[in-house]
Formats: sequence, C-alpha cells, structure tokens
Amino acid sequence: MIKEQFSRNLGVMSEDEIEQLGLTTIAIAGCGCIGGFTAELLVRMGIGKLILSDLDVFDVSNINRQCAATHLTVGQPKVEALRDHLLTINPDLEVVIYPEGVHHDNAEAFVSEADYVVDAIDYFAFPNSLALHQAGRSRNLYITTAVALGFGTSVLTFAPDGLTLEEYLGIPVGIHPNEVNEMVFPAASYSQQLPSYATPEKIAKWIGERTIPTISVGQALGPGVLVTNLVLHLLGRKNPPIVPESFQLQFEK
Repeated sequence: MIKEQFSRNLGVMSEDEIEQLGLTTIAIAGCGCIGGFTAELLVRMGIGKLILSDLDVFDVSNINRQCAATHLTVGQPKVEALRDHLLTINPDLEVVIYPEGVHHDNAEAFVSEADYVVDAIDYFAFPNSLALHQAGRSRNLYITTAVALGFGTSVLTFAPDGLTLEEYLGIPVGIHPNEVNEMVFPAASYSQQLPSYATPEKIAKWIGERTIPTISVGQALGPGVLVTNLVLHLLGRKNPPIVPESFQLQFEK
C-alpha cells in the first residue's frame, strides 16, 4: 500500500518502483548545498533511508543557497538541522547521522549499508572525498557528485569498475588521503566549460580565500539532475553518463 504522500508519484513511477525506493539506502556525505537539496529530493521521491554526514554548522552566509539553512537554524549542526527538516517531510524516514563528518577512519562504516553514494563534501576537504571514493569502490558502489557553476551545473558519476577519482585527477590510485592534505578538487575538472567570470585568476583567489561565489539556482539544478540520474539508474530505466563523461547544463557564458 503506497502512502498517500507518495500517491502523486504513481503514474510517473509504478507501485513496485515506489516500494523499491522505500527499501533503498543512500549515503550523502555533506549536508550543505548539493547534499541538502539532494536529500530533500530523495525523501520526496520516497527513499526510505538516508545516511548523512557533516561536521559544520550553519551560518548566515549559507542562507542564500543551502536547503536547511534559515535564520532559525543558524548555529545548528548542519547534519542535525537537515535531519530534522527531512523528518517533517517524512516522519517514517530512517536517518543515520555522522556529526563528525566522513574521513579515512570512518568512510568504510559510512558506506557499509548504502546502495548508492553521493559525494557532497566541501571542495576544501578533498582528502575526505578521496576516502569516501575509495571506501565506495571497495563496496562496489556508484558514487555521484554535482557542482553548481553559477547559473548552471555539472554532474559526474563514478562507476565502481570505471575511471577512479584518482585517475580522473591524475594522482596515484589508492593514495592515502593523508598524502593529499593540501589538495583542493580543481574546478576545471568538473566541467569543460566554466562561466566566463570564473577566470583562472579569480578561481585561484577564491580558493586562496576559501570562499567560492555561488547562488541558489545552480545548487538546485545540480541535485535535480543528480537525483534524476540516480533514481533512473536505481530503477534500471537508464544508466547515467559515467566519468570521464559528464552531464553539464549552462545557461550563460
């Protein structure tokens, strides 16, 4: 019996598909921009269990683009605020939280029950992203990520038997995350076409200041595409583009 709140999903998805999503577990590393909207869309689609991680707290500057960021949640841990927000959408949702974030020591546990993994870790925490990818591959899991590019987005999906994150970035496969402590995921690796205002000079300045300009629409587009690809893949309807291929949507030069 399909819950009433998912009844409008019928017709787009079959009853069996909705039930399948209800038995699916998604691990989302990062509860800010991409991670927050991805979690909300998945919950509204009917995903039954989420595993969430984030060690940060919301501040006022997050309100312009992050799902659970409001003036009421400023100062709250992102993972707890997002969990509470999602439970108002589906009180039957099962949520496991990792308030310490994902890192080398807990990445294996974080993905151990997942059917699919979303990498929404901050650009400046690349070693943790690397640990997540290595743990996901060891479990034969697909790992997908998205980035907001101003008024656009780029979405990448890594297959467990395909090009690795290390190969994609040109670093040794299996390198220990502690060996890349100073590395930031390079913006150009997300996309073959960056917005015109994202010049190499400006990107270097933003990375140096550890703050990258971003707006709500790109942060919503990314999860929209990511969740579409992920759900269609889970249901066996369509395979997503696999790295080195990617999906990009850009509305301005």
